[in-house]
Amino acid sequence: MKPEDVFNKLTRKLQDPADFVDFDLPPALKEWKLGYYIPIKRNVYLTKKRVEDDGIFCSCPFISGSSVACGKDCQCGMLFSCCSSNCKCENRCANKSFQLRPLKKTKLIKTEKCGFGLVADDGIQKGEFIIEYVGEVIDDRTCEERLWKMKRQRYTNFYLCEVSSNMVIDATNKGNKSRFINHSCQPNTEMQKWTVDGETRVGIFALRDIKKGEELTYDYKFVQFGADQDCHCGSSKCRKMVGTSKSVNSIILHNGNSGSSQDQHIVKKRKITSDNCIGEIIRLWDRRDKMYVPAVIYDYDEYTAMHTLLFDEETTEKFDLGEEDWNFLPV
Repeated sequence: MKPEDVFNKLTRKLQDPADFVDFDLPPALKEWKLGYYIPIKRNVYLTKKRVEDDGIFCSCPFISGSSVACGKDCQCGMLFSCCSSNCKCENRCANKSFQLRPLKKTKLIKTEKCGFGLVADDGIQKGEFIIEYVGEVIDDRTCEERLWKMKRQRYTNFYLCEVSSNMVIDATNKGNKSRFINHSCQPNTEMQKWTVDGETRVGIFALRDIKKGEELTYDYKFVQFGADQDCHCGSSKCRKMVGTSKSVNSIILHNGNSGSSQDQHIVKKRKITSDNCIGEIIRLWDRRDKMYVPAVIYDYDEYTAMHTLLFDEETTEKFDLGEEDWNFLPV
């Protein structure tokens, strides 16, 4: 009997729909897929690369015989700007963490409750540069398209970092080990936005001394794009839930995560009227799926006081927002 005849014979026996089962990947293969990515050392730009002159120049004096220059008193470093190639201190310059890439040794682990994680494989001192957060640099439109696709496919792991207006780093498909750093309400690292030769880049720095074998964490502080997530950081300052606010400097989603400690902005409801909310992006609690979903306020009927929300290119639905649980998403 030919192979195709065997296949046809088997399929003819499956007449009852109950005989059909949904195909699913084995747990081990699912886990491998979640951890799979293409390793890169620098950001890959899928949008126009922006290089801006920040007007900051190194004024550190060149001291003959000194082994290190441009330390904590360096004007560039205090303004979160790496010294350029024009720095007079040359190879002695200590303010070129991104260019010289003195990466700390780290090791990937499997945690009990938080999936993959990253631990220090060597001691790290407070303030030291650990690793750069890299990925594909995309614009806001591409970011929104990818988020909708992830939501439709019910992804729960997000690796998106909003650096500035219309500039997002997505480490989902391409990145480095920084994408595996988990959240903590009492973290030992933070994300910082630096200017490097006119390019905006994101680095992860130690908030305190970190011992070898200690897991690296930072505070995600992200706007939730899915179901609420319990926090398992176990710290004394644990907020129990992950995702209540958005950072002006960055918004990272990895298991939904985010990062900078600078200029935090709390998401609050605003008073809505017919003339101040059209076109605004909100997150609305979906009672059926028990999760927050993003939507755009498309129209308002002043007679019924109903708002029409646009969920994707084809799906609209009317709501009385006075009766719903929702927030404006800050821009």
